[in-house]
Amino acid sequence: MKKLVFHLLLISLMVQGNTVMAQPQSSLFTSDSLLVFVPFKDNSGFKGKWNITTDIPRFFTAYMKERFRVGVVHPVSVASYLQSLGIDSTRYHHSSVLQQCAEHFKVRYVVDATILDFSVTRFMVSEVQLAGYEAFSAEVRIQFSLYDAARAGKSGVNAIVYEGEAEGVVKDRGLGITLFGKRTERTTEFYSLDELAFGSEQFNRTIIGEALLKCADDLGTKLERAIPNLISKSVVLSSSVVIDTTAGDSSIVLTRQLVNGDIVLVDGNEVFVNLGSQDGIQVGDLLPVIVEGTQITDPKTGDILGTRDETIGEIQIIEIRAEHLALAVIVSGKERIEPKQRVRKVLIR
Repeated sequence: MKKLVFHLLLISLMVQGNTVMAQPQSSLFTSDSLLVFVPFKDNSGFKGKWNITTDIPRFFTAYMKERFRVGVVHPVSVASYLQSLGIDSTRYHHSSVLQQCAEHFKVRYVVDATILDFSVTRFMVSEVQLAGYEAFSAEVRIQFSLYDAARAGKSGVNAIVYEGEAEGVVKDRGLGITLFGKRTERTTEFYSLDELAFGSEQFNRTIIGEALLKCADDLGTKLERAIPNLISKSVVLSSSVVIDTTAGDSSIVLTRQLVNGDIVLVDGNEVFVNLGSQDGIQVGDLLPVIVEGTQITDPKTGDILGTRDETIGEIQIIEIRAEHLALAVIVSGKERIEPKQRVRKVLIR
């Protein structure tokens, strides 16, 4: 009888153990909506004073926090953690290290990237010592991958859920006229660019700052597509989260602006909206379709304070037609979408 009880107890423990081992790996992570940026690898050939392997992901961290209002772990925190373990920067991009970061910070998604281009080019046409004109262009381009730590270790499953490029290009911002070989204000700015604080308000107004913002816009749109919950849920941090000890990066100056528009025409699977090139809308943008939802009442007085926004669908911009007109396709919610409903774009500048 004692042997029978012992065997039953042993079987029970084994079943419990197998149950624990079979729990989904995603239970290790606080929220599907959290991100971590690791320091990037630099293949751009940039020779300036900025440390773009850290500065660019710092900028993207601040951008994603503002755009999606989610927790994002700072690359400086990641570097500090990995250095404390004696891990060299050349190993930051190994899948085992990405997994280690995800588990330490309780973050499911890790963004890793290689900087392919970070440059400003000046074009000059002139008669020596007389007059001429100049133009500038800037490009920021990265090759990035999105690592899903919840998929790691599963047979036949790739933990890299998205790979692609993000870029921002600004060209020919007007023409600067030069007289008798004198430098224009923009030429002076060109030669002293990296004297500016990376991500500062003044930096963001430069041509390379504008290109970096466009690259961040592109990256944000692609992360939206790859992480379904990134914009649909607010993040609630549990007590198990390892809080990022690097607080808001005060050296990165970005502001969040909501641009609202309306659906003006629905034609099958296509819609027209009254937002266009002058509203910051770009091809590929995913815009939620919004209607008034449930009423919000004061619990003490019963007075109606307002209504909550309810997202009933999503559209994707496929063509910019005019300054305030764009064509989009319906991604979801086709049966509920109709004219006069609102759409919204979050602009970070």
